[in-house]
Amino acid sequence: MAARVSDLEGLPYWPRMLSRDQAARYVGVSPGQFAKEVEEGRWPEPERRGGAGRRTARLLWDRLLLDRRQDERSGLVQHSSTTGTAGADEWARWS
Repeated sequence: MAARVSDLEGLPYWPRMLSRDQAARYVGVSPGQFAKEVEEGRWPEPERRGGAGRRTARLLWDRLLLDRRQDERSGLVQHSSTTGTAGADEWARWS
C-alpha cells in the first residue's frame, strides 16, 4: 500500500486512542490486514471503551502501545514487563 501525500496530511496530530481504521493507517496497512496482524499477535489487543454493552462499546488501540510494539520488534527497545527506563540505553544509542 503506497502512501499518497494526501494520506499523510496531519500526521503529527494523531489522537492517542485510534479506531481500527486509524490504527491500520497509522501502521501502514489495510484495516483487514491490521485485524489479521492483531489476531496473530503482531499488534496489541484493543481496549473496549464506551458503553457497557457490546454493541455500544468501541474498540480502540493506544497509539503509544503500537509504537512500543514496533520498537520492540525493530530492536530499539527490549521487551520488559517492568516499568521505568527499560530500553533507555537503546534509545540513547539511536538518538
